[in-house]
Amino acid sequence: MKPLILVSSKTGNTRIIAHGIADEVAGAVYMNAADLPGDLSGFGPVGLFFWCDRGMAPEDMKAAAKRLCGKEVACFATMGGCPQEERALAWMQKTSEELVAAGEGNVLKGTFLCQGRIDPELIERMNKMFGNGKPDPARDARRKAAETHPDRLDVLAAVEAWRKCFG
Repeated sequence: MKPLILVSSKTGNTRIIAHGIADEVAGAVYMNAADLPGDLSGFGPVGLFFWCDRGMAPEDMKAAAKRLCGKEVACFATMGGCPQEERALAWMQKTSEELVAAGEGNVLKGTFLCQGRIDPELIERMNKMFGNGKPDPARDARRKAAETHPDRLDVLAAVEAWRKCFG
């Protein structure tokens, strides 16, 4: 069985974490969620790598998760917000449980959440929606805090999380 690194990444943040793990896990197969093959019998364990899309997992990851059957799964995600906040951790747990339950007989082995750069398009939309086009100091502070992530320490923490889940 080959470990499967299944990725959905809009801005590249999640891809950085997934590549870090793929580089460390012997025999791992890195694949975009949209490219999942028909036969998954040769894969396991499975890492689902995704981003926070309006408070949910992205559609391509949801579709891929439905196709998993009898797999040990760990979920890895990135978000613009602070990953240590209670609300963020609750989102991660709920979303991971939903993804794993979307298929049949899968087991959630663990989760990992880290901060990632915020899509500039999203920042612009938020400023228009909530500030009449004017920047918001609190939102700008969150954006600046996210600009350097994921960083090398985030990747190392993700690799450690993988090892903790799958040995």
